[in-house]
Amino acid sequence: MGAPLKLLHTSDWHLGKKLFKLERLPEQERFLAEILEIIKREGVHHLLVAGDIFDVPQPPHRALRVFYDFISTLTATTTCEMWVIGGNHDSGTLLDAPAGLIDEKRIHLFGALRPDASTHWVKLPLPSGKSHVDLCLLPYFRHHELAPWKGDIDVTQPGWPEELVRRFLATPPAATSAGRILMAHHLFGMFEAAGSEQALALSGLESIPLDWLASFDYAALGHIHKPQTLRKQKPFVRYCGSPIAMRFSETAPKGVELLSWDESGFTNKTLPLTTWRPLMSLNLTQDNWKKSVEDISPSELPAAIEIYLKLKAPVPGLVEEIRLECERRGLELLSVMPQFEIEDKKDAKENWTTLLKLTPEELFNSFYLSKFPEETEVPTDLAHDMRALWEEARRAPPSA
Repeated sequence: MGAPLKLLHTSDWHLGKKLFKLERLPEQERFLAEILEIIKREGVHHLLVAGDIFDVPQPPHRALRVFYDFISTLTATTTCEMWVIGGNHDSGTLLDAPAGLIDEKRIHLFGALRPDASTHWVKLPLPSGKSHVDLCLLPYFRHHELAPWKGDIDVTQPGWPEELVRRFLATPPAATSAGRILMAHHLFGMFEAAGSEQALALSGLESIPLDWLASFDYAALGHIHKPQTLRKQKPFVRYCGSPIAMRFSETAPKGVELLSWDESGFTNKTLPLTTWRPLMSLNLTQDNWKKSVEDISPSELPAAIEIYLKLKAPVPGLVEEIRLECERRGLELLSVMPQFEIEDKKDAKENWTTLLKLTPEELFNSFYLSKFPEETEVPTDLAHDMRALWEEARRAPPSA
């Protein structure tokens, strides 16, 4: 038996993403370089990117440059083909726009649904040349975008989008097919969200049933940031997750999925990705914060930190002291949130009495400055917007 066909499954790059005010592109450039090294080391034939290439539909120019530089390096230094589908964060039109300017034999962009549903099915020949693997590419879609595929389905009837998707996924395989892969960006089965994803729904359907994937061998999914396997029997259904943590709450190790396919089927394994910048959420006190900050290990990029600071009473200058110490150690302190312990009911009553004496503007300013310790005052435009909202609320007629 000849050498296997090798495919690499990744998703949810979110190029241009920020965490508070922290740019994530330095991490993203590093994981893209790492993916290129994996492709070369493992001899990958096809790179599958299952949506959410960018974080917003109109990404920053630098994020676009990083993406196009990756494509240029991939085509110049490897023989790998790249298959990309749009996600809910992407603009399908933007993803598809450069199709005429790039190597269309190597780079395949499916930013949005195409009018002809059959063009979403492609054949990937096995190295032996005796058979192939069917690849189905299903970018994120809204149900009205399915209308050109309706066929004999009556779109005036409830549930037509679900029926159309079910039929599309049930397209019978070719006789010479050695297997089938679905690459999609949507919600499937009983998944566990990481909390940094947007909610999705197909018409009235919250999640596409795994039973609809019965004709597939492997489902390469995007959208959920926490790596997880939804099903190990046929079909093997895998969310590979995002290559970096998008929030402090995301603690699962990150990776990409390597598939090796021949006439007898496939094997898969998860290849870990490097954590270039740790995200650390720390619960500290006035007594232990300094040692905890000193104990943070060096990393390729400075660790990003949020601190929950438990105090018995306000300590003037403490937040500024913590900020300066983190700055001295080259750490990215993104947020300090003081949390005051209430000794008894009398303290609680006095605390609430103090809060009730503050104006809405004073409350907002206090919260903002504790949330963003690097700031010395609330930005003028934000303060102006908040005043406008309070004035609008004040003038609003009472509810019935």
